[in-house]
Amino acid sequence: MEPVGPADPDADASRRARRAAIHRALGDERRLAVVDALRLSDRTPGELAELTGLGSNLVAFHLGVLEEVGLIERTASEGDARRRYVRLRVATLAELGAAPGLVADEVLFICTQNAARSQLAAALWERATGRPAGSAGQQPAPAVHPLAVATAARHGIDLSAARPQGYDAVVTAPDLVVSVCDRAREAGPPFAAPTLHWSVPDPIAGGPEEFEAAYRELAVRIDLLASSVTTAA
Repeated sequence: MEPVGPADPDADASRRARRAAIHRALGDERRLAVVDALRLSDRTPGELAELTGLGSNLVAFHLGVLEEVGLIERTASEGDARRRYVRLRVATLAELGAAPGLVADEVLFICTQNAARSQLAAALWERATGRPAGSAGQQPAPAVHPLAVATAARHGIDLSAARPQGYDAVVTAPDLVVSVCDRAREAGPPFAAPTLHWSVPDPIAGGPEEFEAAYRELAVRIDLLASSVTTAA
């Protein structure tokens, strides 16, 4: 066995400095409230102001602090480019524990075409929980995207028999609707159920790397959601 070399003191100091900055940022209960509001769902700044009871100027200030230490990011909607979503970074999501309080037996994942992200999310939910999930799209594509099928296969998930479907094909009323597409969220899903939103970039215009990135983000989010949702039974 090769001897283990000494740790890099500069790297260690940099990591400690970042951890200290994060702890300072989260030492304010108002910023903790913002982070809690983002644990299971991406939000607009206006929604964060409403949920936390903070004014828009205060929300903007606290978002700046959280962004500076690398806990959040702000992205333009792929639907209405004037809209901005605030989201916890994937690395931050992976470090969070469960956020209990949701009860749902029937979870439905939606995106515009039901050809990639919502299909992957439903399959990941079924693998993580052992419970079935539905997926649907506002404008369903003729088939699941081949790169979504290939990406799922690399991770041991078989989507070869999956077929996109529209909202009208959903026969069981969902208890929870998760939009994984900005356009689907902004169009307004026609279901009388609580909603969460994940602003996952659309991989369809890209290649294998974009599909893999979408899969990785969905996998982290699904694990957190699965640990946070209980069934009514």
